[in-house]
Amino acid sequence: MRTMLLYNRLNTVVTLVAIGLLASFALPWPARDVKLWAGSFTLSGRTLLGLLLCGLACAGADVLVTAHPRLQPQQSRRTFLHWILPAALTTAAWTCLVWPSPFENQVLGTVAAAVLLAALLFAEYYTVDLAARWRPLVQFALRLFGYLLATVLYLAVRLNVGATWALLAVALTSAGIGLRLLSDDESHLQQVWPYALGLGPLLALLSWVLGDWVSSPLLHSLMLAIWLYILLNMARQFFLGKLTRWVAVEYVLVGLLALSLVLFYLR
Repeated sequence: MRTMLLYNRLNTVVTLVAIGLLASFALPWPARDVKLWAGSFTLSGRTLLGLLLCGLACAGADVLVTAHPRLQPQQSRRTFLHWILPAALTTAAWTCLVWPSPFENQVLGTVAAAVLLAALLFAEYYTVDLAARWRPLVQFALRLFGYLLATVLYLAVRLNVGATWALLAVALTSAGIGLRLLSDDESHLQQVWPYALGLGPLLALLSWVLGDWVSSPLLHSLMLAIWLYILLNMARQFFLGKLTRWVAVEYVLVGLLALSLVLFYLR
């Protein structure tokens, strides 16, 4: 009975998000000028739909996680962390599916995004059980997927967002995904969130610096993702009390090697 209820909830959320993604590029969406005291900007119906879909993904993740029979009291105060990756995946799909391509490819992309969202929501649900057999492996897969999502979002920002808002988008992406990837069972949220909050402006500054000499959007996004990996893993070692000089040098060398390979293959 519980399995069937989980399936129904998961199916409902994924179906609604998939329908919204299809509507975002298949239907015309009017734009409207919004005037505020600080100025005015254009707000499109498609943007409002994207915000709604992100909210739906967050709500779906929250409903699934809070319904877990083995949810611990200390975990109930951290359920919002399970919203981050589903919202990031929905944002990435909403952004990338609008790129010019045949309609059939957009439909296939929507199906792929729906399948990934279903797997991601189930993985978030699975990790709630602290004694689950495959929990460490699923957590590793979630961390890896988080870095891949960060890369896609950095690329989407580089290609679609103007210079005025690009740095803010990079900062929000880095801070949000950084908070999710750092907040595991061994780290307290109180010590993690200030670092994640500071990580956002740091990666935004790095994005601005790279923007002056890296012309390839893909190379730009990969370099940001590599530095996100380095900084997050150094922070993780620090929180665990294992960050030594040699560990820091090791991560820096690995990062430089990865950057060299990226530059070699994408030059």
